[in-house]
Parts: sequence; C-alpha cells; structure tokens
Amino acid sequence: MPLAIQYLFTSLIGMAEVVMVGQLGDASVAAVGLAGQFFYLLNITLFGVAGGTAIFAAQYWGARDLANLRRALGLCLATCLVVALAFAGAALVLPGRVIGLFTQDPAVIRLGASYLQIIGWSYVFSGITMGFAALIRSTGNTRAPMLVGVTTLCLNIVLDYVLIFGRLGLPALGVRGSAGATAICRGLECLALVLVVYWRRLPVAASPRQLFSFDWAFAARHLRLIVVVLLNEFFWALGTNVYNAMMARLGTAAYAAFNISATFQTLGLFFSMGCANTCGILAGHEIGAGKPEAAYRIAGRILIIAVVGSGLIGLTLAAARQPLLNLYQVSPLARQNASAMLLITGLALGVRALDGMLIVGILRGGGDTQYGAFLDLGGTWLAGIPAMALAGFVLHLPAPWVLAAMLAENLFKDTLAFRRFLTRRWIRNLARPAGEELVIS
Repeated sequence: MPLAIQYLFTSLIGMAEVVMVGQLGDASVAAVGLAGQFFYLLNITLFGVAGGTAIFAAQYWGARDLANLRRALGLCLATCLVVALAFAGAALVLPGRVIGLFTQDPAVIRLGASYLQIIGWSYVFSGITMGFAALIRSTGNTRAPMLVGVTTLCLNIVLDYVLIFGRLGLPALGVRGSAGATAICRGLECLALVLVVYWRRLPVAASPRQLFSFDWAFAARHLRLIVVVLLNEFFWALGTNVYNAMMARLGTAAYAAFNISATFQTLGLFFSMGCANTCGILAGHEIGAGKPEAAYRIAGRILIIAVVGSGLIGLTLAAARQPLLNLYQVSPLARQNASAMLLITGLALGVRALDGMLIVGILRGGGDTQYGAFLDLGGTWLAGIPAMALAGFVLHLPAPWVLAAMLAENLFKDTLAFRRFLTRRWIRNLARPAGEELVIS
C-alpha cells in the first residue's frame, strides 16, 4: 500500500498540474505534455537502471548480503548520474529542438522550450532520488520513500498554484511557473531522502568507500543485466514518444485530448504499479533466500490482486469521465476526443495492468530480463506502433480509434508473458556467485 499510495499521489499531482495548465489553453497543455515526454524518457531510463539494480538488491537482501547491496547502490547512483547529466544538457542547451521532435506548432515549441530550460537542471536530483528510493524499497522499506515523496508532491501542487497563477504577490508565470515549482520540489525531495537515509541509518546508509568499493568483475556482472533493463526501458519509452509524436501530428486538439487521457490512465494504474514493484521485491527476497516455489506463489497472488483491482478502477474511470473533463478548459473538439479516449482507457485498464505486472513485477523481478525486454520491445515496435500508424496515417481514422489501435501492444505482451509465468523459467537466483545462478527449467 505505501507503494500504491506514492504512485497515486504522483498521478494526482500530475493531473492537478495538467488541470491548472489546462486553464491556459490547448497550446499550454500540449507544451507541458510534450516537455513531460522528454522527462518521461529520462525517468523511464532511470527506472531501467534503478530497476535493474533493484533485482540484484532484493535478492542480496533476501540472502542478507549487506556489502554487495551497498556496492549495488554505488553502481546504480553512478550510472543514474551519467544518464541524468546527458538529458539535462539536451534540455538546457537544445530545448527548442527537443520539443520540435514532437510537433511543428510554433506556439507549442516556444512554450515547451521555456519549460525545459527551467526544469532541466532538476534532472540530476531525479537521478539521485531514483537510485536511493529503488534500493531502499528493495530492502522492504517502502514507507520512507513514500513519506518523502508524498510530502514534496503536496508542496509541488501548492507551488504550482502560486507560480502558475501569480498568488501571494508573485507574478503569474504560466507554463514557466509550473516548471519552476516542479524543479524546486525535485531538489527538496532528493535532499530530504538522503537525509532520512543517513539520519535513520537505513541499510543503504553507506560511506563512499562502501558504495564504490566494487571491482570491474562486480560491475560487469551487474551492468550486463542493468544494460538489458536500461535498453528495454529506453527503447520502450522511445516507442511511447513515437506514440505521442504520431498523435501530435493529428493536430493540437487530438494531442491535448491524448495528454488528458494519458494523465488519467497514469492515475488509474497507481494500484498495479504498486503491486508490480511489491511483487519484484517480495519475489526477489524469496529467490535470494533459495525458495523459488514461494516466489511463484507470491507472484501469482499479487497478479490476481493487481488485475482485479485495476479493472475496477478502470470501470470507475470510464463512468466518471464527463465530470472529470469538466476540470479542463479545452476546445470542444479536444473535449469530444478526450471523452472517447477516456472510455477506451478505462475499459482497457485491466489489460494494461496485466502486462505491467507480468513484465516488470514477475519476469524482471525474477531476473528474467532478456525475455521481458523481448516482449516489451516486440509489443511496442512490432505491434503497437505499426497498428497506430495504420489507423492514423493509412486509414485516417478518428483520434480515439487511433488510441484504441495501440492496444495491439498490450495483447502481444500479455499472451506471451503469461505463458512464460506459468513455466516458472523466469525464476533466477542472481545472488549466488557468478556462474552459479539458479534457473528453474
């Protein structure tokens, strides 16, 4: 539940931010959405690095190997910082070109570039936060990252209101105010989390020597798996950006509607994301302790909970779509498209939750990263993107039908991932010495 609560608050704050920016018109909604896609690409890459490390870390904790747990954190932080600095450089130096990859609308490019120039410096803090939070959760402590994250998210929404609309005597900064509020809070979240780690002496509270005492053999063994997860997340996120770019090419109203529906989809998936991360942690503990059957049982139970819970949330979202759309001040065409997209999103939420649970929670959590990467990339690039391109640019279907075509990705992944789960071949003990990994055949 702490994991689910943090995802819920993250989604709610993101939704509230879009609602406030939505008062500024379609171009502002599209600009913040497209700038957010660049951060999403960074975030998903950081998630790949931290997630790949967390697979080892959960099993190290299950085996009570604290020294290697801390070395894994050091490797994770170093890699996250390199990635974050690369993205920060692009956002600060070439913001217009970054937004121009998604749209040709001059107003959207101008607003999006101003957003990136302010928020880009915060990417480094995001890298540090992601590394620490993932490794803390791997030890079973989900409350500390949740409390820090929820507190800074609440502050974020207050600052959004003050800076976007110009309250408390400050000027109304619009899109730039939204960027400034988020950047400040990311910095505060990073500082607070590091302070909590060392003040409470959590298991990951290590000295620099303990963090970076790994040798090349240790780094190479871990990086092989981390790189698979990183490339998986990067190219999957790149595919998501292609989805956004294709939808943006259908017009600003279509993309504004798509951004609104995506916000509520993220909100709706809070429960399944919490379940997926919990599954990876708990199954990893059992695998590291040498109990593969216990890992299989835990994964199966959480899978059922996640899909049923997400299906019910999706039905609620679909039923409440009209009142939710009243929060936005967008054009009639954008509202019409958003209503249809929210209906599709709500009805398909259980399907989307299924592949997240199977790939992120079970296959990756059990160490079966290569097969998980094959499914993620195959579903996106061989099924979802061709289906969306066919619907939008060959058949010229309306925007909601183009969104529905994206479900080809989920159907591809769900079918093959569930078969893999039943075989138990995803259970791999990575906490054993190199060359002695236990694989269930």
